[in-house]
Formats: sequence, structure tokens, C-alpha cells
Amino acid sequence: MPEMTLNSEVGRLRGVVLHRPGVEIERMTPATIHEALYSDLLGRETARREYTQLEDFLSRVTKTYCFDDLLAETLGDAEVRRTCLSHPVFEGLPEAEKTFMQGLGAVELSRYLIEGAARIDDPQRRWRPLYNLYFTRDIGVRFNDRSMPTKMSTAVRAPEAVLTGLIYRYHPLFATRTRWADPWADSPAAALEGGDFLVADRDIFLIGQGARSNAEGVRQFIKTRAAVSPEFHVLTQELPHEPESFIHLDMVFTLLSRHHCMVYKPLLDGRLKTRLLTVRDGEVREEAVPDLLAGLERLGKSYEPVFCGGGDALYQERDQWHSGANFFAVAPGHILGYGRNSHTIDALAAAGFEVKPVQACLDGRVPFDVDDEAHRVVYTIESAELVRGGGGCRCMTMPVDRDAL
Repeated sequence: MPEMTLNSEVGRLRGVVLHRPGVEIERMTPATIHEALYSDLLGRETARREYTQLEDFLSRVTKTYCFDDLLAETLGDAEVRRTCLSHPVFEGLPEAEKTFMQGLGAVELSRYLIEGAARIDDPQRRWRPLYNLYFTRDIGVRFNDRSMPTKMSTAVRAPEAVLTGLIYRYHPLFATRTRWADPWADSPAAALEGGDFLVADRDIFLIGQGARSNAEGVRQFIKTRAAVSPEFHVLTQELPHEPESFIHLDMVFTLLSRHHCMVYKPLLDGRLKTRLLTVRDGEVREEAVPDLLAGLERLGKSYEPVFCGGGDALYQERDQWHSGANFFAVAPGHILGYGRNSHTIDALAAAGFEVKPVQACLDGRVPFDVDDEAHRVVYTIESAELVRGGGGCRCMTMPVDRDAL
């Protein structure tokens, strides 16, 4: 089997890791909403019904991997289970809970690690549910032929990246065909989450710096990448820490096709700093550029922007709040996004993207072919509940393999 590679945001998707929202989101309470990084409680059944549209569509067009299964298969090795449970994220748990976890089989342990304790008031069961796991984008990234667990900025999400690191290191899907790297061991202050990390080309990376990723995270990524390639470019984009809808770069900027991108227009007004870092043989040269589009143009990548919310500032702000800039490409010009952001969808239609509801595609009422690059299509999913989690289709996907452009 050929080695998995990922050198773009829009190359034909060949593999993606997903996690369907489960019991863990029902174990939030009004008292733990903010600790869990949510602004409201989610209804599991509605969220799962909407998520199924995304999951079923992706299963029609690519290989899908369930995070739960990958974790259980990884933990099937007794030594890996011991390595897992000895990690510092398990410090502070009651000894009775540690003993309980050590006695579980691989599938049961995987489930417990994801869903957490059934009773939040049980003093012997303190392992917190992985409330945010359906946002698989944030906890691990692939670039070129490498897999890299990310470094989360919040304690509540740290276990997700730890478990992703175990999968990357020990699961045969990754371990036999890719080199594993842990760039964070000597950098406790670093933060770099997957929503802030975009692969524009084999040697061009975009990284947001804001509420969840920082300059030290960028430096550690550069150190990791420089160890295997002497020359590449990183465009860094400053992001405000508020409003919370700006949490990651992919909430304001995503790539759609070979020549189209989705942008929240205020990102381009010059108030937020954009830097072009050129790395050659370990040396880093930094220069200011007007914005991401100008920086990409400098690197030979020209994109036509489509504006989140269209041309009206009111709708730009409303749609961005509901993940209106957060699209996921399954092939060049074939993208998934929330249908509720009607002004953004209208802007895409004006830019030549045909609009196709995912459910109509799944039911056979609307034909679709993601390999038809002569046509651009936006596939829309329902999102009355999912959107309240604070992320979109890119947030809910961890691509692991794409065709070269």
C-alpha cells in the first residue's frame, strides 16, 4: 500500500478520521459548559442526525476511519495501554479509578477514555469526558508524510491530543508508513491546534496565532519540519482573541479549490498582522506582508476570494459566527459546509459553485461526482444543533491522505 501523504487542503481526499458525537456531549451540565469550552448544552440525537449527513457523504467518497476504533485497536497492545495510563494527563486521578482503568479491555478502555465517568458526582470516577472529540481537526495534523499530534492550549482538550499521539505512534495505519514526531516534549509553553494549521502546498503552511495557537507553537513546528526538509515557507496570521468565533484560522479562512478561497472580509483590512517566514537550512527570514492573499501570491499561489456572508457586513458577521467560513474540501472545487449560512452559500453560487444539499445526494435525488473537476459544487449539511458546538465541517474532519495536486 502506498504511503499516505497530505500536501494540500483541496487535493482529492483518500482518508479522513471522524468521531460521531456520543454520550460524552450529554455529560456536560450547566456547571461544566464553560470548562468544556461550549456556550450551550447540545442535544445528542439531533447533533448525531446532522452529523450522519457528513459521515455518510464522506463514506461515499473516501475511506473513513473512526477515532474510537483506531484508539481501541491501538490499546489492544498491553504495553501501549501501560504507556497510555502512565502519561501525566492521568496524574491526580483516584487510585481506585486508575486500577479500574487498568483492568479494562481495549474496547472498554477506549470507550471510557472518550465518554468519561457515568456519574459526575462519583468521587472515585473523575476522568472527564472528551466533550470536544467530534472536532477531530484540532487534535492532530498530517503534512507531507508525517503525522503530528498537536499541542492543545486548554487542559480539558489535552487528553485528546495525547490519545491521538498514541494512535499516530503505534497504530499500523500510521506507524508502518509514516515517521512519528512529538515536537512538544521540550516546549511546555507551545500551543498549536489543528484548526490553526493549513497546508497550502507541500512546502507552504498557514498558521493562525490567536486564542489557541502561539508563536512558540509556530517555532516548534518549524523545528520539526526543518529536520526533514531544508526549505519551506510559513505564513502566520494574527487573530484576535475575541469574539470567540475567531477561535482558529479556519473560522475565517479556508481553501476551496485550486484558485478559490473563503475569507471573512475583515481579515484582509490590514489591522491584523501577517508574516511570511522563509526557512532555508535552519535559518528563518521574516517579513511583513499585507495579508494572507498577498503572502500566497508572493509564493506563486493566486486565489480568488469568496466572502463569508457575501458583501453585507451584517451578514458577514452573522455567518462567520455560525462557522460560515469553515469549509472542507473533498476534491478541488468540491466542498462541504453548513447550509444555514445562506448569504455565504449565495456568494459561492455567484462564484460558480453549484449548491447541492447532502441529504438529496444521499437519497439519490441529486446526482454528484466529486471527481468532476470541471464543475465546482458546495454540498450543504443541516446544522441547527452541530453549529452550537462552535465549529464547522473542516473542524469535524482530520484528513490523513490526499492526492497530489
